Amino acid sequence: MTATSPAIAYTTGGTVQAGGGLYLTRKADADLLQACRAGVFAYVLTARQIGKSSLMTRTAEQLRAEGVHAVVIDLQAIGVQVTAEQWYLGLLVIIEEQLMLDTDVIGWWMEHTHLGFTQRFTQFFDQVLLPEVTGQVVIFVDEIDTVLSLDFTDDFFIAIRYLQVNRAQQPELERLSFVLLGVAAPSDLIRDRQRTPFNIGQRIDLTDFTREEAQPFATGLQLPEATAQQVLEWVLDWTGGHPYLTQKLCRAVADQRVGQPTVQDVDRAAEREFLSAAARAAE
Repeated sequence: MTATSPAIAYTTGGTVQAGGGLYLTRKADADLLQACRAGVFAYVLTARQIGKSSLMTRTAEQLRAEGVHAVVIDLQAIGVQVTAEQWYLGLLVIIEEQLMLDTDVIGWWMEHTHLGFTQRFTQFFDQVLLPEVTGQVVIFVDEIDTVLSLDFTDDFFIAIRYLQVNRAQQPELERLSFVLLGVAAPSDLIRDRQRTPFNIGQRIDLTDFTREEAQPFATGLQLPEATAQQVLEWVLDWTGGHPYLTQKLCRAVADQRVGQPTVQDVDRAAEREFLSAAARAAE
């Protein structure tokens, strides 16, 4: 992988794809792609700024290239100042728009007011989505931790479980799967401890970069190869391979435009970016 400037090589906010940055793969990339291909319910629940959205975007792009219908839902777009009906219908409207369904989802929803919100949600996939869309469908739900502000979403997770375990009775459901991403533990997302939707899912562990995985970041330093590798080692001593912190410090070192950076140059950049009063005020 190559980069023409540090601004292209390092992404310190948003997804890598959105910023045109350098995307480095980890074990989680292969694990999530395999789970999606197999139609497995999967979840990526970990800390912020470790690359969940980039992983999701990358995986969705790969699936689409393979002919899989990938839907990406950011729950922040729906918000939390909503009723249960608005929330569920908001999900379906996003799905309708991305898959360009023929059915008017709002009209369909209003025609089924004799059913509860959760039952309407599950029947939408059985009666509308799967009959209209051929092939496999993977629905990514990002920022799932926003449901912590809502008091009605236990049934959402139970609905996903229902769609997964009911495949024996409805084989068409094997074409549908979900991936949840966010900052929360599974136990935090569901209030009723008697309900266990996550015991059927596959957890995808998204970890910091290993030193081997992080090696391409040396390219953006725009230094002779041996020097760049040494500087990257000093950077990783500070960041431990954390995606955001590693890119932030690499960019800071590159911006110093020191001909032959020393470990002291890296230390000064790290102290300025992470430990200074200005850095702490920006947190």
